[in-house]
Amino acid sequence: MSKPIVVGVDGSAQALRAVDWAAAEAGRRRLPLRIVHIAVRWEYSIAIQEPGLEAPRPEAAGLEVLEIAEERARTFASVDVGCRLGIGPIPATLLQEAADAALLVLGPHGTGGFPRLLLGSVSRQAAEHASCPVVIVPQESGTRPGRSGIVVGIDGSEASVDAVGFAFEEASLRSVGLHAIHAWAHPAYPPEMRAARYDTTAVKQEGARLLSESLAGWKAEYPDVPVTEQVVEGAPAPVLADASGDAELLVIGARGRGGFPGLRLGSISHAVLHHAKGPVAVVRGLQATSAMRE
Repeated sequence: MSKPIVVGVDGSAQALRAVDWAAAEAGRRRLPLRIVHIAVRWEYSIAIQEPGLEAPRPEAAGLEVLEIAEERARTFASVDVGCRLGIGPIPATLLQEAADAALLVLGPHGTGGFPRLLLGSVSRQAAEHASCPVVIVPQESGTRPGRSGIVVGIDGSEASVDAVGFAFEEASLRSVGLHAIHAWAHPAYPPEMRAARYDTTAVKQEGARLLSESLAGWKAEYPDVPVTEQVVEGAPAPVLADASGDAELLVIGARGRGGFPGLRLGSISHAVLHHAKGPVAVVRGLQATSAMRE
């Protein structure tokens, strides 16, 4: 049985844009689409009924949210759409509902939290803990005119290798090119000390070697995907966030080579999710990449 693409909805405009993205992706991958809404359990003893409906709140409101999202998803041709209503703590219950997913798609934030919040707690926790790749779709959808190709950030870590495989698959499915970026910045010395401390030419050559080695096997597997490689001097998070503005999708690993070994989401990935200008896929582990092919 094919793994579904799961999209979380909460009635917000951001969630409906995520539905659009997920439905289009389900069509490309010929996978079923599962729309999930998590209703928070009513903790008080007072019974609240939705006028005209037998189901109590929050179930009634959740069913309405799902109905609107399902109607939107069915505008995409030949997509098998199903809905699920879960009840419980939102992040944990959402992850349970997406345990068998090939891909989890969410908006950056929903109806709760601060209006200007760039990344909500549910989306952040999903990116940290989901076993499958997670795509965060920002307020502007990935179909905006001018967007083209897939961008992938590479730092030589195991997670970025997995991200490369996912990025090649996306580029092949969309019949677009892949732009691979390795961004570097010396962590200790200010720009005025560069000449005395290290050779920028040698660093760029090492970055080019890292890119070439990271891409070689995948190029052979996806000969239909044209690839451009770029070594950029600059902090990785702003470089990648800026590159997302022109891309159909930015793909990053969940964490890089730095930080604590048990860290679920690295600081660079976290910063990119907060400031990306287009859809971002966070890929974790070989299992996450291979799951898309089942």
